[in-house]
Amino acid sequence: MTVNEPPVLVTTVRKRCRMCYTCVRECPAKAIRIADGQAKVVSERCIGCGNCIRVCSQNAKQMVSTVDAVRELLESSGCTAAILVPSFPVEFPELHY
Repeated sequence: MTVNEPPVLVTTVRKRCRMCYTCVRECPAKAIRIADGQAKVVSERCIGCGNCIRVCSQNAKQMVSTVDAVRELLESSGCTAAILVPSFPVEFPELHY
């Protein structure tokens, strides 16, 4: 990924996609297109809401995990800053920040 490319948030598992169009219809950002017989997420439009993952009956959509990359950054000797989403306290009430 270069500096100007948007991050890939959701991918399609090609062998599971049955091109049922559910994810295309349910995407609030209109970020899913059919190409080469598969539903593909358009990274430039994707807002990362996860709705396509929720509605896919074939489990063909997966959220890309950056846990390993973040862990590597945090364990490095360099200075690291993190910006958390506003919903963090609601998602993890057991953590004290």
